[in-house]
Amino acid sequence: MSHKPLSDVFVIDASQGIAGPAAGAMLADFGAKVISLEPPKGKTARGYAGGAALANISRNKQSIAVDLKTEEGQAVLEELVADADVFLHNNRPGVSESLGCGYDKLSEINPELVYCSITGYGETGPYKDRPTVDPLAQAMSGIMEMTGEPDRKPSRVGVSVSDMGTAVYAAFGVLTGLRTAEQTGEGQKIETSLFDTAAAFMGVWYSHYSKFGEVPHRQGHSWEPYAPAGIFETSTGQIYLATPFQYLWERVCEAVEREDWLSDPRFKSEDARRENREELIAVMDEEFSKYNREELLDRLLEAGVPASEVHTVPEATEDEHLHQRGTIQQTEDHEGDDVLALSTPVMMSGEPPQINQRPPRLGEHSKEILQEVGFDPEVIDNLIDEDVVIVE
Repeated sequence: MSHKPLSDVFVIDASQGIAGPAAGAMLADFGAKVISLEPPKGKTARGYAGGAALANISRNKQSIAVDLKTEEGQAVLEELVADADVFLHNNRPGVSESLGCGYDKLSEINPELVYCSITGYGETGPYKDRPTVDPLAQAMSGIMEMTGEPDRKPSRVGVSVSDMGTAVYAAFGVLTGLRTAEQTGEGQKIETSLFDTAAAFMGVWYSHYSKFGEVPHRQGHSWEPYAPAGIFETSTGQIYLATPFQYLWERVCEAVEREDWLSDPRFKSEDARRENREELIAVMDEEFSKYNREELLDRLLEAGVPASEVHTVPEATEDEHLHQRGTIQQTEDHEGDDVLALSTPVMMSGEPPQINQRPPRLGEHSKEILQEVGFDPEVIDNLIDEDVVIVE
């Protein structure tokens, strides 16, 4: 018999942007009942990039749209919170309180509530009132300074690493909070932030600098501690190659029948290869250009060398491995169009996370949710007529 581990958890996801909704989607993938609590005009992600993110951050959820700036809207919120296990938000400090959904108020309504705050810089500290989005967290933490080619401006990582990393930390924090509530009968306030997450990702560089006093720098597609490492050209496309140990370099030479590189004083040792990195790359590019990508990878992988294709986005979306494992799944978006979306990448011996339900339209489940928490049908109709609750 299949069982989803969070099937007894009820989550109110009042967050916007990417990080909070993505955390809610992770919980939903494992069976939690997640209600997306939206303002009357919908969450910001509905209008961003044509709603392309929704299939990844709003799937497996229901939507209720409520005007929390009204007395009637507050009554709806209180009824929902009374039954909830988790409340997620990503408002700047003070905003939740102004909307009637601060921790003190909601924990009074439901003492076992796990309340998760997701902000840009946290709820304390000199930056707490600053607005932020993912690239700013990358810039402030040093991620941007460490990304890109060394002779160019720092680069933003091409995906929202701070958002998605914060989503993972938030979901993890929620699970620890639920465990505590189960053990003690008392809820908790959990706090995560994009800046803290980005800084955590930079941990090894902070430690390196504090220990050795060496300022790290951008290394582009290569990697300074060893050589060869980086992107190489073949006749039909690029590969990425990494050789952190001497024996792997020896395998590369054998795989392409260039044992002469092993005796070349420029490339014989790890230190020599690092010192002559540019010459090494030029020689390898010339040799690798004699092969098509598939042939070269077959040789390298058969020899046990860490190497891979450098995929374009279209190539990655068609990757057989990701489809076979269920990481990429075919689903529908909020408009009913077929799209690819990414499931939570955790495999289990029990029932794995699945995308079972498309992202909801704004307020699609408003009526149903109000009925479930016990609102009288006439009251529901009045709330809809007065635009306190939106139904689409």
